[in-house]
Amino acid sequence: MDRFVSLQRKIAPEIEKLIDIRYSILRHVHFYQPIGRRTLSQQLTVKERTVRSELEFLRRQGFISVSSSGVTLTGDGEVIVQELGQYVRELREFARLEEILEHMLPVRRIVVVAGDSTRDPAVKKDMGRAVVRVLRDVVEEGDTIAAGGGTTMVEVAKAIVPSGWPKHITVVPTRGSLGEEVEIQADSIAVEIARLLGGTYRVLNVPDDLHPETISKIIVNEPRIKEILELIKTARIVVHGVGILEEMVKRRNIRKEEMELLKSLGAVAEMFGYYFDKEGNMVYYTPSMGIRPEDLDGKKTITVAGGTDKAQALLAVIRRQPREALVIDEAAALRILEIEDRGKGKWQ
Repeated sequence: MDRFVSLQRKIAPEIEKLIDIRYSILRHVHFYQPIGRRTLSQQLTVKERTVRSELEFLRRQGFISVSSSGVTLTGDGEVIVQELGQYVRELREFARLEEILEHMLPVRRIVVVAGDSTRDPAVKKDMGRAVVRVLRDVVEEGDTIAAGGGTTMVEVAKAIVPSGWPKHITVVPTRGSLGEEVEIQADSIAVEIARLLGGTYRVLNVPDDLHPETISKIIVNEPRIKEILELIKTARIVVHGVGILEEMVKRRNIRKEEMELLKSLGAVAEMFGYYFDKEGNMVYYTPSMGIRPEDLDGKKTITVAGGTDKAQALLAVIRRQPREALVIDEAAALRILEIEDRGKGKWQ
């Protein structure tokens, strides 16, 4: 296969772009069917006439059906989108890219997903599926899993197929609730993951942005909360995303003065309410209830994030502690190489 891909790249390099757009369309239809042509064009940021032309080709090949309700995949289409996904990995040499990154970073296993999740929401769904595959390999009977919040973690929960999992799994949130949509809070995600795994859950149900004195003197000493916090810290597996300043301003309702302070301290990443500079040094933290960075020692930690803007943040938190696995998109992977000065040429 590698030899064939190399030959194709030399003799017909334009095919790679064609495969890319057709794979993107098929993957998007797979996740969002039935979907309209205009919506498809907007979400993929591809001209509508290009989408129309490619859809017609895919229809003639028998991979999609087009009706008044929108575009859907046929049985053959469902098969080809999976096969094409593997071919794209070969075409873009993801196995080699993952190997290079594993040698650079203190991570046992790295999975790169095709595309840029900031431009194509279907990429984030693929990242969620990749995390679930990693979980299949590490979860054992009786495990406690701590799940973080955020939009990518929502896709992790959605990707879980509720069958074949070990028994007696408990799922807990990594922390309390933030001032954000209920659906992307760690509590909500923990409940959904537990339901799909056929396990049980424990939630905090306490805002994470209370006054420090309220947290330290009242809340954490409440017996039920204390019990859950201890359970969270003993979780064997932690699955979480990584924040950057811009998104944490929205999620945590950070004041302008606090934002300026974080910038002056060189903060580039947020994890569990702790902020880190690009060297991985903790420079600031906000009072919170739940897991702390130091609690990750000895745990099977799976980190997931995508987009070029997350690359520096990922490096910051990974440099601090080794990881069991890192799931990223292609955009983040290539940006990490650039930051590490190894992105020149074809991954020197």
